[in-house]
Amino acid sequence: MILTGIAAGASALGGIASSIIGASKASKAAKQQQQAIDSQKAQNEAWYNRNYYSNYMNSNQAQAAIKRVEDTLRRRNQEAQASAAVTGATPEAQVAQQANDQSLMSDVVSNLASKGDDVKRGVDAQNQANQQNMLGMQMAQHQANEAGGSQLASNGGSMISSALSLLDGLGKKTTKTTE
Repeated sequence: MILTGIAAGASALGGIASSIIGASKASKAAKQQQQAIDSQKAQNEAWYNRNYYSNYMNSNQAQAAIKRVEDTLRRRNQEAQASAAVTGATPEAQVAQQANDQSLMSDVVSNLASKGDDVKRGVDAQNQANQQNMLGMQMAQHQANEAGGSQLASNGGSMISSALSLLDGLGKKTTKTTE
């Protein structure tokens, strides 16, 4: 009977120790997951800031487009001047050509600015999707933590209940034998 009591106590202590070790491992895993989520959030925020707040007009694409248009306009202007010298074009025709060139450049810059707005909308949409994904991961992490805590509490209660039952049963056996 004493051995049964010792076994019940040892079983309860073993169960408690097992629960503590399991809880420690679960806590460590939860912390690692949270660190990974926090790291991903920081990376997403850096990506967003870098892409949303950049000036599209300073991008390589926009600068290349502007340079191509400038080169084209420069060649057209040179050709128009050479043609004007040969044909004797009026200064008004040259001014009209320059106005057309400026209008073309203005249209190109306006289109590039519009493209920049489209890029920002795309970056914003991707950022919102990233934030939703992060929220989903965070909620899953909280649910896992909650489930782990509930399971730990349940296991602890079951072990204590089992140990008390064994001890109660042991107490009933000793009172019957002493009568």
